[in-house]
Amino acid sequence: MATFLGTETYSIDDKNRVVVPANMRRVGGSKTPLTKFVLMRGLDGCVWLYAEEDWKRLEDLLQRLSTGPREHRAFARTALVGAGKVAVDGQGRITITPSLMGHADLGKDAVLHGQVGRIEIWSPQRFQSALVTDSADYDALAEKVLGGQ
Repeated sequence: MATFLGTETYSIDDKNRVVVPANMRRVGGSKTPLTKFVLMRGLDGCVWLYAEEDWKRLEDLLQRLSTGPREHRAFARTALVGAGKVAVDGQGRITITPSLMGHADLGKDAVLHGQVGRIEIWSPQRFQSALVTDSADYDALAEKVLGGQ
């Protein structure tokens, strides 16, 4: 499983292409960079970018969803709007589909944020809004989420 760390801001060109930082393409100290990813609708108004080999786990989860419950069908349908496999070009860029550009409210810039098993792609404004910036709030959230660990 690939591990992605770091936060970088890059420009999006007029063809909806954005650079995936070299350090995020060379996971685990590998000399061979990742060249294929899967894009999909993320939560909180961002786009999720998975290494192709890691996408399989999420794909399996989606395939295990029952087609009976309306919520399962609606989630799978919505999650996959604009999803697709993308290849990294010679300049280290991927192309974001128009529907995912709209979902994440992406314009001229994007924040690429390593979120351990995936990269999140955010508009700079939404990314700042999604962060817990107050130290006391962060400490309280950490205590709630991490508990006694």
